Amino acid sequence: MMRHILAGCSLLVAVAVSSLPAQAQNTPAPAVKPAPAAQPAPATQPAPGAKPAPATQTAPAATPAPTKPATAQEKVSPEELKKFASATKQLLAIVNDTESQMVQAVEKQGLSQTRFNEIYQSKQNPNAKPATQITSKEEASYKQAVTQLTQLQKDAQTKMDQVVQAQGLPMERFNQIFAAVQKDPQLKQEVRKMIQN
Repeated sequence: MMRHILAGCSLLVAVAVSSLPAQAQNTPAPAVKPAPAAQPAPATQPAPGAKPAPATQTAPAATPAPTKPATAQEKVSPEELKKFASATKQLLAIVNDTESQMVQAVEKQGLSQTRFNEIYQSKQNPNAKPATQITSKEEASYKQAVTQLTQLQKDAQTKMDQVVQAQGLPMERFNQIFAAVQKDPQLKQEVRKMIQN
């Protein structure tokens, strides 16, 4: 449910998720079945077993622009790679913490993960009928949960932007490094090692 929201925040989550081995990606949470790391949930439809986002998503404040392929002039220096790895490690911590807070926010409203998912799906697709009719109390709880999830999403985006800025990497350069790391298996392996250490 929550990973989809975080994925909607920006591509920074994709960086954090795709740069680490699977066992280090998720904070354990009861009744939560996260999407596989290599296949992040798309921005408009949750993957099977993934956590859905609220129906009212806001546009991210700092969604990275599409990146250009790295040229010889845009090669990643060892210093930049260290900054990138450090930022990615911190981003993953933000993702895990926010995901945990989102699970708690839904449960605090008296909705199970399964029921929240059913209501969410019915809001996204009128033909998707929930197992049982949605009560007015559930509808109110769902709306309150969505409000809280939206705020958690905004807070996470702000923290992620601050992490990248604190490393001294402009967002455009961070995206260029991300593109280079995704294309180059050796760079990707170096980033993984840096994050694990």
